[in-house]
Amino acid sequence: MRKKLLAFLGVIMVLLLFFLLKPYVTVNHLTQKYGSEFSGLYGENGFYSDIEYLKVLQYRDEKADIYYLDNAALKRELDNLGQEYAVVLYVEENHNSASLFIFYDENGRWELLNWNTIWSFSGTADGFMFPCYF
Repeated sequence: MRKKLLAFLGVIMVLLLFFLLKPYVTVNHLTQKYGSEFSGLYGENGFYSDIEYLKVLQYRDEKADIYYLDNAALKRELDNLGQEYAVVLYVEENHNSASLFIFYDENGRWELLNWNTIWSFSGTADGFMFPCYF
């Protein structure tokens, strides 16, 4: 009986670990593959002068599973984006804030459509998303 319980708990732990790591693996893959296209576009919002790093969360029809615990409207917007969109998370220099930028492919050129600050140390945003990047 004890062996069955341990085996059951082991399976649950593996499934939980897979669920938690899958978005990170997908984001890292997308960032390695497409990140260079967005490395200079963080200044499009007029607020960021430099970034610590970026993460590509969606590129056309390839996307990571993103979970928002406190912004249902943004989650719906991201769920409804089509192939002509990309979503990039920019973490500001010194980790002062993190924002999601939604880009639209305008004749082969990425144009900023919308951006949302997820969290900020200045207190202007205190949201949370998974996968987490600080």
